[in-house]
Amino acid sequence: MKTKRTNFLLSVSVAVLASLLTTSLQAVTIVDDDWSDGNRAKTGALDSNWWYSSNSNGIEDAVGSLGLVTGGSGRGIHTVFPTQTLAVGDILKATYTFKTPATVGVNKGNAFKVGLFDTLGRAGLNGDITASSGSPNDLYGFWFTDVPGLPGYMMDMDVNTGATADLNIRRSETADNDAAFSPTGRLMGTNTGFTSLGDGPGEGFTFDPNTTYTGSFSVRRVSATQMLIGGTLGATSFQLAEDPFESASYGFLGFWANSNTFGSSSSADTADNGIDFTNVKVELIIPEPATLALFLGALISFPGLVRRR
Repeated sequence: MKTKRTNFLLSVSVAVLASLLTTSLQAVTIVDDDWSDGNRAKTGALDSNWWYSSNSNGIEDAVGSLGLVTGGSGRGIHTVFPTQTLAVGDILKATYTFKTPATVGVNKGNAFKVGLFDTLGRAGLNGDITASSGSPNDLYGFWFTDVPGLPGYMMDMDVNTGATADLNIRRSETADNDAAFSPTGRLMGTNTGFTSLGDGPGEGFTFDPNTTYTGSFSVRRVSATQMLIGGTLGATSFQLAEDPFESASYGFLGFWANSNTFGSSSSADTADNGIDFTNVKVELIIPEPATLALFLGALISFPGLVRRR
C-alpha cells in the first residue's frame, strides 16, 4: 500500500510540474509518419524506415497504416531515427495512434509496450531483426556474449485486467548484474532485463475491439543526472523521475505486443491479426530559458519526486 501511495504522490507531483510547462516550448518534428504512401520504407522527409524486431511475419504495411502482427505470437516493430542527445530541459516525445482488431485479449498484464532507447551506434538496429528466447540477438545486448544492453526505458500497459489496469515504467539494464536483471538479446520481448521503476495507480482502463487509441511516451532531461519518464494512453497517465539515468541520447523507438493480446491470427495480410498504427510522431521539445528556470525552481519544491538509485 505504501508503494502505491508513493507512486500516486509522485504522479501528482509531476502533474503539477507539467502544468508549469504548457507555454514557451518549441517542438522540432523528427518523425511524422502516417503511411499514406503505403510503404514502411522512408519515402518522405518526415517518414521513417520501419522494421520487424523479432519475426518477419510481425509487420505489414498498407495505405494509411502500419500493422503490428501478433495474434497468437508476441512480436515487435521498431524504427531508428537520428539520435537526439537531450540538454537539460529538453523532452523527446513519441505520440502514436492505433486501432485495435476485432479480437482483444482479457487479463493480459504488461502486454502492450512502447520504449525509447539509445542505439549505442549499432548500425544493425536500422534493419529487420529476428530474435527469440531460443535465438537471442545481441544487437539488443546479451549477457551471455557480454554485450551491453541498450540504455533506455519501456512503458508497458495492462490489457483488460479490470480495475487494477495501470501503466508501468521500466529501465533497461545494460550490464550483467544477475540472472534476473541482465540484457537478454530480446529487448521488449521479455520483462527480464528490465527493472520496474514504478507503476501508476490502478485506473481500470480498457482496450475495446475495433477502437482507435492515442498514446505517448516521453523522456525529459531534468538535470545533469535526473531524467523524467512518462507516458499516456488516452486519459490515463503516469510519470516519475530517476536519478541517476544512464544515457541522455535516444534514437530507437519500439513497440511490442504479447501473444493473444491483439488479434486471432499470426499471419500478415490477414484479418484480425493485430493492431494498425495510423500515425507515429517523434518530437524534440525545447523549452525557452524562462520556462526552464521556472521548471527547475518548481522541482526543488518537490524533492520527493525523484527516484534515486
